[in-house]
Amino acid sequence: MARKETKDMQKYRQRLQVRADIEQDAHNVSGGFYTVTLDAPPHPHSVVGVAVGAPMPSAMEAVVSMQEYARGLGADGVLGMAICTDPQGSRGIGNDFGTPRFIAYGTAVRWASSE
Repeated sequence: MARKETKDMQKYRQRLQVRADIEQDAHNVSGGFYTVTLDAPPHPHSVVGVAVGAPMPSAMEAVVSMQEYARGLGADGVLGMAICTDPQGSRGIGNDFGTPRFIAYGTAVRWASSE
């Protein structure tokens, strides 16, 4: 016997789909930018600075935010990338614990010329 989906369930499914679409868009944007959790790159480089992204609702969006910041520094990639969560999150109405926020950070680098 099939259960009829309630309006709340429909809204929940729609929110999940919107979230999935946002994460896919974030993934598509980050293509081509070298980002790795390792500290040692495959070729010589110089350090540009620390790249820290804005707090975001998903880890993927946090990585994209960090990559955008690194690009703004003139970096070719990010080494030693890590993701942490904001312990406070963002508090909303009726939400005592807050929504988790992810922050990505790493070392922005520029590749050495091959000349």
